[in-house]
Amino acid sequence: MNNKTNPSAGRQVLRAALRDLEDAALAGKSRTEAIHEANRRLAQAGLATLGPTTVGNWFEKGSPAKDFQSLWTLVQVLLEWSPQPSPRTAEGPARSQATRALWKKYWELAKTAAPRTASSATASSATAPLVTAYLAAARDVARQHPYPGLLSTSGLPTLADVYVRQQACSPAADHRDRRRPGNTTARVNQADPAVPATEVFREDQAVCVLLGGPGGGKSTLLRAQLADCADSWLAGRTATTIPVMVSAAALTGTDPLPAALARTVTGDLRRVGLLEVLPADFFRLPPRSGVSWLVLVDGLDEIPDADTRSAVVTMLVGAAANGKGLYRFVVATRPLPASELTALGRHVPRYELQPFSREDLHTYATRWFQGLEDPGHHVTAFMTGLGRSRLEVLARTPLMAFMLCQLYTADPARPMPDGRTGAYQSFAELIYEQNTHKNIKNTHDEAIRRLKDRHQISKDNQAAEQAALQVRDHLPELIDHLAYERINAGTAHAIEILASHLHASRPPKVNAHLWESFLSDLLRPTGIVAQHADDFDFLHQTLLEFHAARHATRDEQSRAQLLQELIASAGIPTGRRRKAPDLDDSYLGFLLDGLLAPQDRIATETIRYVEELTAAGGERACRFLTTQVNLRTSLPAHLAAAHLARDAADTTLNDYFRVRAAEALAQVDRKAGAAHLARLPGDTTLYHDARVQAAEALAQVDREAGAAHLARLADDTTLYHGYRVQAAEALARVDREAGAAQLARVNREASAAQLNRLAGGTTVYHDFRVQAAEALARVDSEAGAAQLIRLADDTALYHGYRLRAAEALARVDKEAGAAHLARLASDITLDSGDRAWAAETLIRVDKEASLVLLGRLADDTTLDTGDRAWAAKTLNQVDKSGRSPWRSDRPSGHPGGTARRSRP
Repeated sequence: MNNKTNPSAGRQVLRAALRDLEDAALAGKSRTEAIHEANRRLAQAGLATLGPTTVGNWFEKGSPAKDFQSLWTLVQVLLEWSPQPSPRTAEGPARSQATRALWKKYWELAKTAAPRTASSATASSATAPLVTAYLAAARDVARQHPYPGLLSTSGLPTLADVYVRQQACSPAADHRDRRRPGNTTARVNQADPAVPATEVFREDQAVCVLLGGPGGGKSTLLRAQLADCADSWLAGRTATTIPVMVSAAALTGTDPLPAALARTVTGDLRRVGLLEVLPADFFRLPPRSGVSWLVLVDGLDEIPDADTRSAVVTMLVGAAANGKGLYRFVVATRPLPASELTALGRHVPRYELQPFSREDLHTYATRWFQGLEDPGHHVTAFMTGLGRSRLEVLARTPLMAFMLCQLYTADPARPMPDGRTGAYQSFAELIYEQNTHKNIKNTHDEAIRRLKDRHQISKDNQAAEQAALQVRDHLPELIDHLAYERINAGTAHAIEILASHLHASRPPKVNAHLWESFLSDLLRPTGIVAQHADDFDFLHQTLLEFHAARHATRDEQSRAQLLQELIASAGIPTGRRRKAPDLDDSYLGFLLDGLLAPQDRIATETIRYVEELTAAGGERACRFLTTQVNLRTSLPAHLAAAHLARDAADTTLNDYFRVRAAEALAQVDRKAGAAHLARLPGDTTLYHDARVQAAEALAQVDREAGAAHLARLADDTTLYHGYRVQAAEALARVDREAGAAQLARVNREASAAQLNRLAGGTTVYHDFRVQAAEALARVDSEAGAAQLIRLADDTALYHGYRLRAAEALARVDKEAGAAHLARLASDITLDSGDRAWAAETLIRVDKEASLVLLGRLADDTTLDTGDRAWAAKTLNQVDKSGRSPWRSDRPSGHPGGTARRSRP
């Protein structure tokens, strides 16, 4: 049993990719039909045809084809049959080549990566003392706030002091795929319920993606995970991984991954006392026996070139496969075109980081102001100021909350800034004008003195001093120039970019090295950029965007030129229809603010330009408007309100966009937005999830009206059960966040009663009964546990849903959950795969009981051979943390069976 050969990591990747593609493509068709069509094409090309056994080995064992063209021909057929755009059509030749290259990479990995055996010895691990030194330094860096910005005289709170843990969910499928409820083929496809964002690190997957908007907390989450995990290891508590954090940009060079990690991490950690250079072999070996490196890749979206991003993605896929368990990756990025993330594989889990709730924001502010006199008063004043300035929604973005808390702390009597650009402007002014404790002026004065004193000839001394003073006086403009060059794909080092500016010209008699050193000395303490190795980077992408937009709109001539470029990029209007420029939404918002700020001719022309973008309506115009309103871009309120009201009432528009339009309208005109949102939940022509979303959005504007609609939707038997569950759980949240205790209690009781009925309803599909019970456990743990016990014991339920109920029960009542999982693992009436899955899931609750059951299943000759092998492998691979290193999928979520597991 211990000598069984397991598929190599490369074969696992190929097998998983093929299975995912087949699942997407063969709706109503068979693999035999796909092979037949592939053989037709191969025969036309004069190539050997494929047999079902050969292709079966590709899908079941990950066995590579003898030649790539055979595999690629079948893959092309499946791609063309799948709902995704085929490489021949929508994506064009460039994307077709990228898709082909990715599949060729899968094929090469499957060919070259040797099989591994369950009894194979673990490779030598990295040097233990150096790993300990790395963990200590990494923990010190991770505990610092990623955007230090300003430090008040009493010091900035540590990340641990103010950190509020966020939620994440799997992104919903493209809403434009959804059909009207009158069509019986409409598919129920909603996002998974929100889970703690730390789930992204617990996936038993080689690669996982963390999505989030600008300033949404991605970097902070990665740092918090790094700090927590490093602390656990240093305290003697082991885990399955040791994390290492790196920017995606650091992986774009020619160095192999281990060397790139060693170089970057050494540069980042030496400032906190790392005494040794980490050798390339440090990340080429496991950090501990049986432990993987968890590589936290931050800022994939900050690589401006799509081809370079694609190269990084391909490299990560290859490293995950070739590393044979050496690496796991979590990739954090803003949302990218779907085709780019698809290149990672459909099997790669994706989580979308959720913004703060109002309750989270209140908690964050409470922690920030804890050191002030009468902190409760300041929290109330801060939240009231946010509401008055309509910044509350924007403040639910963690970076904006961080900035606004700093601004409030600096001057509690100062009114909240106006809009997003106003907040960034105030933040920049605070850095430049009030950061006296860092002695920036003295630091700059000293740098100027050192430079001029290197020149003993009076004329040269004066020239050096005058040039240095000019740089200091124009440093804000120079930083703006640097940002503008960087956002437009300038690849030169920051000091080179600064030195090329007119205000930073080097005097002839000043040595180039001394001048560059002087520029570094001026740039380093600004609080806007941070030094990494031998270069400087902006602390956050939105800071880069703000300063770049300031440069692009710095004077009337620049604004006029920018507007003409935007107009040109929108194309010639046909029937008054233009398209929005191909720029990042966040950056475009800053640019528009810069164009609209002065009340002049250019601002008037910009308003006309925005009118042309939105006048014709449609999804593109609606998306532009709602995005910019949510970013608090200073669009004319009357223009935004009129067009958003039109879109909210437009029955030809996708339901999702109508809800978004009404929600955005409420930010511009609260009364009008509430009126539109109140109509949508009762509109039976809308798709069910749009009605629930509208009710949830209404509750943010009008708590009582929103709660009433959610209660009606939860009780509406014409709705799909899953959306009734969603409405009932949303009802419990309405007044909990609003702070209205009595209403909160009433809504919570109504929510629990409705979820109880759904969980116990015999006419409700099995998966939705379990979903309702899970939601009930989050509202009322005792009632939820009781329903989960009933479901786990219900022999009329499909086995997979009983397993899911038992697993959910373990999260509420560990002892009861463990007992039910053990019972299911021993139940001979269950499918052998379900029994193995139950035993493996039990590892997280009761390791010893799980190992006993896995051993029995591995020796049980009445079970399926594959499931016995799975149990044996899991038994052999369980590490010291008590978690299985393999992935077990949950039930598929529809009545009629249990999901297939992807066995390594």
